[in-house]
Amino acid sequence: MDQVFEKELRESGYLHRPLPLHTEKSLEAEMENKTVLAVNDIWKEGMKKPVHTGIGTITIEAGKGKEGGASLRIVAPTTHDIWTYGSPDWENGEEKEVYHAMLHFPADRENWEQYNRISFWVKPDSPGSRAVHLRCYLRNAGEHPVPDAYHREGQFLANLVNHEWNHVIWECALLPKDCVTEFAIKMDADGQDTSTGDFFQYDFDQIRLETIAEPELEKGWECQKGRISYSMSGYHIAGKKIAIINPQDLKPDEITRFQVLDGEGQVVLEQEARALSERTGNYGILDFSEITEPGQYRVVYGGLSTGSFRIGPDVMEEAVWKVLNFIYCERCGYPIPGKHGQCHMDVIAKHKGLIMPYGGGWHDAGDMSQQSLQTAEVMQVLFELAEHRKDDPLLYQRLMEEALWGLEFTLKTRFGDGYRASSVGLGMWTGGLIGDRDDVETRVHNQAFQNFFCGAAEAYAAIVLKDYDADLAWKCGQAAKEDYQFAKARFEEFGMELPIMWEHTLNSGKSQYYAAAAWAAANIYQATCDEAYIQEAEDWGARLMACQETGTEGVPMKGFFYREELHKTMVHFTHQGRDHSFVQALEALCRALPDSANKTKWEASMRLYGEYLKELIRMAAPYGMLPAGLHSIKEAEDEETFKLLHLQVEFSKEQENYREQLKSGIDLGGGYYVRMFPVWFSFRGNSAIHLGMGKAAALLGNYFKDRELTDIAREQLYWVSGKNPFCQSLMYGEGERYAQQDANYPGEMTGEVPVGVQTMENEDIPYWPAGNNATYKEVWLTPAGRWLSIMASL
Repeated sequence: MDQVFEKELRESGYLHRPLPLHTEKSLEAEMENKTVLAVNDIWKEGMKKPVHTGIGTITIEAGKGKEGGASLRIVAPTTHDIWTYGSPDWENGEEKEVYHAMLHFPADRENWEQYNRISFWVKPDSPGSRAVHLRCYLRNAGEHPVPDAYHREGQFLANLVNHEWNHVIWECALLPKDCVTEFAIKMDADGQDTSTGDFFQYDFDQIRLETIAEPELEKGWECQKGRISYSMSGYHIAGKKIAIINPQDLKPDEITRFQVLDGEGQVVLEQEARALSERTGNYGILDFSEITEPGQYRVVYGGLSTGSFRIGPDVMEEAVWKVLNFIYCERCGYPIPGKHGQCHMDVIAKHKGLIMPYGGGWHDAGDMSQQSLQTAEVMQVLFELAEHRKDDPLLYQRLMEEALWGLEFTLKTRFGDGYRASSVGLGMWTGGLIGDRDDVETRVHNQAFQNFFCGAAEAYAAIVLKDYDADLAWKCGQAAKEDYQFAKARFEEFGMELPIMWEHTLNSGKSQYYAAAAWAAANIYQATCDEAYIQEAEDWGARLMACQETGTEGVPMKGFFYREELHKTMVHFTHQGRDHSFVQALEALCRALPDSANKTKWEASMRLYGEYLKELIRMAAPYGMLPAGLHSIKEAEDEETFKLLHLQVEFSKEQENYREQLKSGIDLGGGYYVRMFPVWFSFRGNSAIHLGMGKAAALLGNYFKDRELTDIAREQLYWVSGKNPFCQSLMYGEGERYAQQDANYPGEMTGEVPVGVQTMENEDIPYWPAGNNATYKEVWLTPAGRWLSIMASL
């Protein structure tokens, strides 16, 4: 472990206060040093005030600007009447103006295409606010209207440092700007956290359009010119180790060889750089797989160089701590120093005359929403990783501590009759007093999938806790049995029910239910030795395997799963992904029932899925990001399934776009296509998709001692760590060139992971706008959990 990081870890009390951010290595720090070629002022001293709407007042303050001139000042209250996502106060993706102050800078259908970034200075002075943010908007009425239909283009969130001048830079090279009608800035009344004062104040100065010479790459497979794409976290001592350069940087006539330097600057390998031509484009490949000596290294080719990275058996050790830091910072109902207080204790669930305080677990994302299932999911992963890290007592105990926080919430949200408090959309701080105007009521449901899944997680906790806290382990086993029986009874009566809008069960098909039930039954048997669950587990396993494609004439691949036994619809996910759940269930069956006569069948099913992953990875050169999977053109006719996968989307409106997205994939003939990215519309970002499939690869690689599958799993981690076309670490605080993310309420957090890389419109090409917006750059607990789950299996 790096000595500087180890010192920071100690000083944090091993994550009892957040780790420092290291903004000096961020993408924004690089942007500060880019050469500005042209400037056009939107507002500066001497120009008239913009249009102000919403709450608060606007003034021009002499002597309060960045360099002593005048500033544009907004002052407004921090509180408002309650609103939540989905309420009448939430219209077209935006809340009504009684909840924010907004500055409008009108433009008369102007062409701004010569400018590729917007820049301004802002100083928030908001008493007691530990995390401050604002949003910027650009409106375009040209050939490609902005915002788009789902409000995913044309806005930018900036996380700010309170009481300081902040330089906000929004690179927007690809954003349509041929007919601009407005630039706007919005400041929200976010409610009051423990320390928040009654008002917020923002001073603005030097709001301008700028032209820079080298904007960030935002789209394409060929990587950022002038940089080396590599895993900034390092490479495992075994397996492939490659870095990638743009074909324009590959100069075989001038420079044929690259070098690998050790920590002392000595050349330890000199190798030929080679050209690679793939379906997705042309690349320069720097292959240094033959290095197996642990240490610090750097790759150099011509004038290009990587940063220092590690090769060794535990290269992701620091990143594990950082992701754990992010999860800790997302705690709800618990004060996080410098982030927030004991939040949301007046968020409540009501059922049959009972009132349950809902504060607890971990927030779903940067918007402070909460999903009970997601907390249960991450809790189980933390226990799983802890089981494999007993060799490191400090990490083990810290993982157990955090897992127990999630377990407490998972048990607490049960009403004991099959109903549980399940989720809530927040987007605000609340005051903590039950009975006043800002109380928020959660959703409460009795749903088979949630109870199967939570039962499985509770039973897994019982297994891990047996020698750690025997009484709590007993309680977990009892709760798991009860939840399993609630789920079974519900499923037998109602089958697969329509999913709950806004919740993480939205896209679950029957096979997902079978996987959760088999996983639960296997874990319950292993935890409690109750033999009644042996047959239960085997029955669910048989149902699950009946959903797998084992080889049908005309179907070009096999091993994947359908949503049901009739094999009508393949399993797909959009920005939420549980592709690993099938293998996870089968592996649990093998682990819990090693003497079962069905074990060879379960293993055969697992191997078949492993072959599917191996076939997909052959289409993933050179980055190794697993494709989203096989699709059929018939899916575009399936309105019923469409509604389960695509939130806030009209089937009739997007059906043709569905077809176009499929046709943008890899055509395998017969109406079958492999998409590198999912078919999606409003909700985009693939971290949970490829990391979930990576978890499956890790489970299989570990179980069968299959190095190829283990390598596939590691490649998913490398993509997150910077081995991607944008040459950016997607994990804040890990590596370098990590960008701000949509983390508005807690603010930026070391170890945060975004929803992930998306695509533009109907393309199947990576699209990573330099702008910062949900969903793609929203920090999200799910990919963090998926990332840790791969580590648990490696």
